[in-house]
Amino acid sequence: MNPVSYPLIAMASAILYVGSNHLFLYLHRKDLREHLPFSLLCLSITLYDVFCIGLYNSHSVAQGVIWQRLQLQSGNFICIFILLFVMILTRQRKSRVLPIILIWFGTLLALSIILNDRFALSPSSPSVKNVSVFGILHATYYEGRLGLVYIVSLLSNIAGIFYVVFLLRRHFSQTRDKNSCFILISLVAYFLGVANDTAVAAHFYSFVYLSEYSFLIVVLVGSYVLLNELLALYKSAEDTRKNLELKVTERTTEIQELNKNLKHQAERDGLTGIYNRRFFDQYLEIEVRRARNRIEFKTAALEAGHDMNFGLAIVDVDKFKKINDTLGHLYGDQALMEVVEEIRKSIFSRDVFCRYGGDEFVILFTRTSREGILLAAEKIRRSLEDHEFRLKSETPAHRITISMGVVVFEDVPAMSGDEILRLADDRLLAAKTRGRNTVVFE
Repeated sequence: MNPVSYPLIAMASAILYVGSNHLFLYLHRKDLREHLPFSLLCLSITLYDVFCIGLYNSHSVAQGVIWQRLQLQSGNFICIFILLFVMILTRQRKSRVLPIILIWFGTLLALSIILNDRFALSPSSPSVKNVSVFGILHATYYEGRLGLVYIVSLLSNIAGIFYVVFLLRRHFSQTRDKNSCFILISLVAYFLGVANDTAVAAHFYSFVYLSEYSFLIVVLVGSYVLLNELLALYKSAEDTRKNLELKVTERTTEIQELNKNLKHQAERDGLTGIYNRRFFDQYLEIEVRRARNRIEFKTAALEAGHDMNFGLAIVDVDKFKKINDTLGHLYGDQALMEVVEEIRKSIFSRDVFCRYGGDEFVILFTRTSREGILLAAEKIRRSLEDHEFRLKSETPAHRITISMGVVVFEDVPAMSGDEILRLADDRLLAAKTRGRNTVVFE
């Protein structure tokens, strides 16, 4: 085998491998349209290199012309796929030039088959070239002289290259896309190879053909450009995914915060900020069941002396209507908020404090003894009795008192939550009947 063939075998194998990979990418991602013409370009170049190997190892003009014809015809396909690849790469979606080029090269291919050898390639007009590269590599090219069809075909290939260069240059000037510049440089190298081959074929000087080697530059640069765009695409997708995850996280946090606020609004009184009646009605039944379970199934904590009883107190501000009537509702609201703050000072954080409606409040004293519940209720009454409410600077301090009805759960363990609430309300009424500012627990 001619030594010139070995580099071509290696190049053909590498180019076929590159083309197969890009075809695989296209088959799995049909939106990567530019990978299809590039893979077909690689296949055409592989065939061109194989035909070159056949030409370099021919021992007669008759053999050489067969391989030469296949080589020249595959060159037309190479030009077509380069054009397709560049047009897709430069986003030339609606081009009227491409159909014309396809028809033109199809016509040349048909003419090379139909017309006789005098117009195409004839072994009767041999063009044998003995070449030597720096005195190291020696090769004999057994070829036929180019007929009119193949001369026109060769000129068409050169014109096609110039058109591709025009497209790339225009695209680069519009977008400043460096990939266009890389492809442009590789095509210049390819053009130099074609120019050398044309000069060698015309016997201007003796040298080996270089277009098959310059094809390798086109393939490597094209593959680099496509893979670079693919990496940019995946990086963009990854950035989009991260941004989406960030937005989802932010949105989830916003929704959680919104749900938290909605829950707070649903459970809290708008004026005082303490729990509202809706929350209390739900929580009372829970506390009743919990206390009843502790009695029925005594825990180690109970046996150790920790009293887990609870008490319910209904609190009513005495003569609150008078404050609204004399000072106005704005100062009435201020008085209610001060009442709430004073009561808060006398209860534990574990206790549940709710506004039941208007000037009426309920308190659940949790995890405490009967004596602790009664002491806490009395402490609240005294603290409000002693507190000076300065609602208006120009008026003297107001004294506000409360009446309270208290029920201790261990006294009525069989009652439901509603029954305990009614009993506490009855005791509140009794406290008012007794002159207000009183705590009634029996």
